[in-house]
Formats: sequence, structure tokens, C-alpha cells
Amino acid sequence: MLSVLTINHNNSEISFLEKFSFNKENLEMALISLKKIPGIDECMILSTCNRVELYVSSESKDTSLLLIKFLSEFHSTEIEKSPVIYQFLTGEDAVYHLFKVASGIDSMILGEPQIINQIKDSYFRANDTNTIGPILHRLVQMSLRVAKKVRTETSIGSRSESISNISLRFSKKIFDTLTDKKALIIGTGEMSQLFVEGLTNESVKNICIASRDIKNSINFSDKFGTTPIQFEDIKKHIADSDIIFTSTGSNEFILKKGDFDEVKSKDKLIVDIALPRDVDPRVGDLDFCYLYDLDDFKNLSSDNKNAYSSSIKDANLIITKNVETFESWIETSNVKDVILSFQEHIESLVKDEIKNSDHLNKEILAAKISNKILHEPLTKIKTELKFDKTSIRIIEDLFNLQKSNKNPRNIKEINEARNKNRN
Repeated sequence: MLSVLTINHNNSEISFLEKFSFNKENLEMALISLKKIPGIDECMILSTCNRVELYVSSESKDTSLLLIKFLSEFHSTEIEKSPVIYQFLTGEDAVYHLFKVASGIDSMILGEPQIINQIKDSYFRANDTNTIGPILHRLVQMSLRVAKKVRTETSIGSRSESISNISLRFSKKIFDTLTDKKALIIGTGEMSQLFVEGLTNESVKNICIASRDIKNSINFSDKFGTTPIQFEDIKKHIADSDIIFTSTGSNEFILKKGDFDEVKSKDKLIVDIALPRDVDPRVGDLDFCYLYDLDDFKNLSSDNKNAYSSSIKDANLIITKNVETFESWIETSNVKDVILSFQEHIESLVKDEIKNSDHLNKEILAAKISNKILHEPLTKIKTELKFDKTSIRIIEDLFNLQKSNKNPRNIKEINEARNKNRN
């Protein structure tokens, strides 16, 4: 059974969501631990700035308690049993959810394209850790195809905006011009890259970039023409920076309220899209600091979706159709597994009888093999299904008995052959 446990911007506050996020350092350990849980065959973890989701394929129809326990124990934080802060989905609902996420219609910012790369990255990490198998492989591949179809056949793709682009709009509301402004970027991920590209298009030339690994800062600067700085020197650049954009995987605040003590009254736009948050929320209490975090972007989400309700309806039609296709594949796959097991079972019975009956003639051997194969099915038919007309017809159709021209074997001849073989 396919299932997903999701904590996302739709059902919880960022302050709760950030307690359960995964980063590059602990994701591999989490995947291995999740896969070790009895009954779970495959797993993948999608952890982004606005969602934490555990996808599993398992023998059990209900893995909700297992996943809740795992998430609580891994992060040493109890999850309260409330649908407001998490959601558990199975079967078609789980498939529909990932297709919707990949298509961008469940994103905080409708149609934001970064989720595609985030799903791919989660898939590759699970694949590298050997926790993914045929079910989740198929699910992810189909989700990417569905996302492409939604973005090309509806207007969602053309209207997509990233958090970075919206952050740039916030900048223009605070400052009359951006040309003479200094920007401090913390983190070298995709969102930071998009934001720097936007600043460059606005003719901002004074841009500093910081990463825990100075090599990343240097490579980033070579590509985008920024100035690399040591991560330890971030606080030295706070006072003269007009715009601060941060998106890292830090487990603790990088910027605290006390770091702004020497700043007088110079207005600052601070955009924190990290999960967990990089900036202490109390920084927003300062008169000269305009702090925006993921909760602020969340407030834009509902208005954005209402404006594009027609496009969302078209996207849902595409998604629903493909959910049906995936479910058909699951059913076909299950039938193939049963057929394969059936073939292997019969082959095993035949081999065992041949191995233990080297000196029997062919007719007696055929009778023994037939009895061996038919004994259990016929017993179950007699005791469980009963020999009613429907059961008889099913057996006749299954083995094509009505069309068979062969006469029943002569029981007397078989018994004589058996006695002869014994002597």
C-alpha cells in the first residue's frame, strides 16, 4: 500500500513544520532508519522550505502510527494527533497528492517551478541510499510527467513565480531604487541564485555571498559576479547591508536580535526562507527591519490560487486522469506478481515429484503430479467456495473443460500400471 505523511504550509505553521525538517546531513540516516521499520518496503523523504513528507510503500494498509512514531523519535519531538498539523493519505489519495505537489498547485506560491528539482533530488537521495523500489520509482517518474503536462497544457506554468521573485518585489516596495543598495546573501542554493539573478537584472552590483563552505561562495561568485565572504564574517556586514536574503540548512538561528544592536535606523529588508528559520523572529520587532519569512509568503498563497481557479481546475483534470493510469498499473503489477508466484509454485511441485519419482513410468508420474497440483485447490473449492453452478462454470472456463475432446483416463489402467511398477 502506498502512503504519505505530510506536514506542509496548508496544515501547520512554519514554527511547527521546522521542527521536523531534514537536511543534507541527516537525510541519509533518516531514510535508512525508515526503511528498517518492519513492513516498509520502499521510502522517500521530501523536505523543502514549506513541506516535510514521508512516502512509503508497505505491506500494511495503515502505516500512520509507524510514520508518526518514526518522525517523532527521529526529531525528538512529539506530534499531536490533530489533522490540523499533519495529514496521512493512502492509495489513490497519496498518488494524487504527489502529482498535485509536483504540478505546483499545492505550492505556497502557485506554480513555483523549484519543486520539480526538489522532488528529483529527494528521489536521487533515496535511490543512492537503496530505499526506493519499483512502486516509488514509477510514482516519481509519473509525477514529473504529469507536472510537465500541467505546465504545458494549462496557464499555471506561464504564471509561475518563485519566492525569490516575490522577495524582489518586496524590495521594490521598501526602496525607491535598488541600484545603490548592498545585498547580503546567505546560502548558495537555487533560491539564492534566482534572487541574485533578479538583483543583477535590477543593476545591483554590491552583492556579498556567504556559505559555510567558502568553496561554494567562491564558485557562486565566479558564476554570478558576487563577492565571496567568510561565513564567520556575516555579522560584520549586517550594518551596511540594505537587503539580507537567507536560505540555509542551519538547525539554529544564524542572525539574532542582538546582532543588530549597532544598527541605527537604516531600513533593512530581511527575507528568511529557510526551514528551520535562519533569523530569530524577534528581529522583526526592530523598527528598521522588515522581516519576511515563510508565513508571510503563505498569506499570499490563497489570494494567488483564487485568481487562477480555472487553471487549477484544468490541472486537476489532468492529475485525476493520471492517477487512474497509475492505479491501473498497480493492479496490473499485482496480477503479474500473482501469476509469477503461481508459475513458480507449480514448477516447484513438478520438479519435486520428478526428483523423487525417477523409477515411475510416465502415466503414474503424470497422475502424481496432477494430484499434487490439484489437491489444495480442489480442497479449498469444496470447503470454502462450495460446488455450486457458478464455481463449476469458473473451473470449466479456466481449464477449457467444455471444449476438451479428451476422454477421462481409465482408472483401472492407471491402477494396473501402479501395481506393475511396484512389482
